[in-house]
Formats: sequence, structure tokens, C-alpha cells
Amino acid sequence: MTIKSCPVQPQAWSKQQLRKLFLDCDGDGDGLLTKEEIKKAFRNLGAVIPGYRAWEGLKRADANKDGCVSHEELDALMDYADKLQYTSGTNY
Repeated sequence: MTIKSCPVQPQAWSKQQLRKLFLDCDGDGDGLLTKEEIKKAFRNLGAVIPGYRAWEGLKRADANKDGCVSHEELDALMDYADKLQYTSGTNY
């Protein structure tokens, strides 16, 4: 008797999951995401080159050019991450 396994389709991260992931990476809780905190988030997403993704995400989301992503700018960062179509089997 042969048992066949059903392939599990990876699920794309939802916007809600991305928001939680990015906010959870705000290590100091100041409400601002630094490049290093964004890099950590992209590493958690499985980015091959998280430093580049953090740089590109910061460039796209940092509207006031202060070097950080605030809660007001977070939607632009999430849109960038969403377009990259990361998938996950985790409960994030």
C-alpha cells in the first residue's frame, strides 16, 4: 500500500500578517522602524538579500526622509513587501 502525500500550497503573507511582522521587529518600541529593524523583518520573511530589501523598502516608504519608517509610512513598506509575494508556513 502506497501513501501519497498531498502537496501543501504555500500561503502568501496577508497585509495583516505583514503589519504584525514589521511592528514586532520594532525592537525598541519607539514606533519607528530603522533600516536594521526592517532588515530583520525581511530576514524573517525569507529574503535572500534582506539588507537590499530593507534599503529598497526604506527608500520607497520613508516619505519624510528621516531614515525610519513611522506608523504613518508603514502601508508603503507593506505594499512593497506584498508585491514581492513572500510565502510562509508559519503562524505569523
